[in-house]
Parts: sequence; C-alpha cells; structure tokens
Amino acid sequence: MLMPNSPPAPRTRDRSLDIVRVTALVFMVTAHWGRALQDSYQLVNILQFVFEVAPVLFFFAFGMTLEHFLRKPLARRIESHLKLFILAVVHSLYGQQTPLSSDFFMFLFAARLLFDIHSQISAANRVLVAAFVLALCGAWVALPFPIAYDFFMPSFPGWFPVFPWILFVAAGRAYSRHRQDPRTAAVALFGLSLALFDALILGNRLSKWPLSPDYALLFASGTALAFIVLDRIRWPALLPWRTIELLSGNLLLATALHYVAVAVVTSTHHRLAPLLVAWVSERYLAPAFSLEYIVLAFAAVLILIGLVRGAVATAGWLDSRGILGTLDGLFPAIAVVGIVLYAGSLHLDAGLRLAGLPLLCSLALLMVYKRA
Repeated sequence: MLMPNSPPAPRTRDRSLDIVRVTALVFMVTAHWGRALQDSYQLVNILQFVFEVAPVLFFFAFGMTLEHFLRKPLARRIESHLKLFILAVVHSLYGQQTPLSSDFFMFLFAARLLFDIHSQISAANRVLVAAFVLALCGAWVALPFPIAYDFFMPSFPGWFPVFPWILFVAAGRAYSRHRQDPRTAAVALFGLSLALFDALILGNRLSKWPLSPDYALLFASGTALAFIVLDRIRWPALLPWRTIELLSGNLLLATALHYVAVAVVTSTHHRLAPLLVAWVSERYLAPAFSLEYIVLAFAAVLILIGLVRGAVATAGWLDSRGILGTLDGLFPAIAVVGIVLYAGSLHLDAGLRLAGLPLLCSLALLMVYKRA
C-alpha cells in the first residue's frame, strides 16, 4: 500500500502489446518498401502477403488501447482528436494528394472519434448502434461481396474505409475487455477455424483489398490467439526492450518516419537492381532479389530506429530550452499554414509530394512528445 506522500507506482508495461505494435511497424516498413519489387518473384509475393497483415495488427492493438484514451478528460480528448485530424490531413495530402482520404491516419481519427461518441451515448442507444453494426456486417457477408464493399466505400479515396476496417478496432477492444477470460481462446480458435474452412474447403478467396469477411475473421482471430500465446511467454531480459519500448511508445512518430526509411532503401534498390541483373545468372535472379528484399527490409528497420532515436533526442533538447512547448502551443497555426502551403504546392506541381514529409514528421513528433 502506498503512503500518502509516496509517488505512484510505475505502470507495468504490456510486453505483448509492445511486441505486437513493433511487429506491425516492422511488417509495414517491409511491405511498403517491397512494393518497389516486381510481382514475379514467388517468395517475395508470399512474404508480401504476410507483411501486409500490418494494418490488422495496428488496428487490433489500437482497439486495445482505446479504453485508456476514453478515460481521459473531455478537453484532453478533444485536443487529441484535433491533433490527430490535422496529422491525418497532412498524411492524406502526402499519400493521396487530397486533404480527406480514408487512409491510415484518417482511419485512426475516424475510428477513435466514433468510439468516443459511442461511449458518451446512453445504454439504449448503444443497443441501437450495435444492431446497426450487426446489420452492416450481415449485409457485408450476405450480399455479393464487391457490391457490398462498393456500397460501404466512401466517396473519397483511400485504403481503409471506416467500415468494414473498424471491425479490427472493435475486435481489439473486445479482446482487451475479455483478455483474462478462458473462453476468449475458444472463441478466437473457432473464428480462425471457420475462416480457414471457408477459405480452404469451400474455396472462398482471401482478399485484403477489398476486405473480405474471411480475411477479417482469419486475421482478427489469429491476432487474438497471438496475444494469448504472447501473454504466456516468460520473456528473457536479453531482448532489446529499450528499443521495443521506444518504437511502441512513439508509434505515430515511427509511422510517419518510416516513409523516410522506405525512401532510402527504395532508392538503394533502384541503384542495386541493374547490378544484380548484370552480374547474377537469370536462374538465380529470383533468389537474389528475394534476399535483397529481406536485407534491405532489415536495413530500413535499422534506419527507422535511428530516425526515431534522433527525433526523440532532438525533441528532448528542444523541450529543455522551452522551444518545444512554444511550438506545441502554436500547433494549430503551424499546421494550418503548413497545410495551405503544401496543398498549394501540390496543386501547382504534384512532383513536390515529398516536400510534405518534414511537416508530417514534425507534427507527429509534437503529437507524441507533447501528448494531449
């Protein structure tokens, strides 16, 4: 029991959550840089399919942390929603050259806002919302799939329409609430088995884009089972926990900075590929490019770790001199001016897309270091 004047006990880190979040980050880096490779290499295609599960891990883990966010005071939640929306707008301009798209950060903003609104409504209305979501899921499964997905796809572009991708966030939140329940493993195993039966026995295709029900059920259930297994592992002290905690605790910043790491290794690949084609026999070309894929992915992760360390150290230096606090106070003004200038430059020349990367990373750093 703590004495009245003693400091609060440090919060125990969720090792399983840290590992899943960092795994999702590594998968995302590897998948994104791999898009520079040809689709004709079988091993690369298989690895790409595995690494493309990154958004599922991200969104599931995001759902697990929602409860902590929803307990914050209203003013802090509103501030955090606003900052995430601003970050999402810059990311949308960078990725889709439009301020509003159903891309990664915009999806996180929309999903968190919807769960925040849902937590504030009455119990009776929650039942209606749940019934509406179940009806959407029923239509998504029962209707011819492309028709249903086109119906749910929003009018603006992007990879992650709120429905059905929000199901992974809901699955993560549900899992966090029933994490200690022994029946959770049985439910997850049943979902995994059902998805595998439908895909392997009945022959229905697993599809990420558009998101198929089998893909959602398979990887949501699989992620829950992965957490169950990870929770039962006694992790050795020799693992690089400081690096894992650094990336997990600065996930939004690392997500923004990963574009820099991906750009570096992609540029390296474009210089290396002609040499491989010239020096390696055609018979061994596919294994050579597959090896390059893995080596450069490892290099991209190391670059990302260095970038995150450097950004956090720079933020600490700025904070010690009071500069970061001033910048945080000017966050809306900086963001508005930056967005207007960036959007205008893209309108004049789409080739200036990379010019928005410093703005994206700077806003992400302010968000992470000066959390609302």
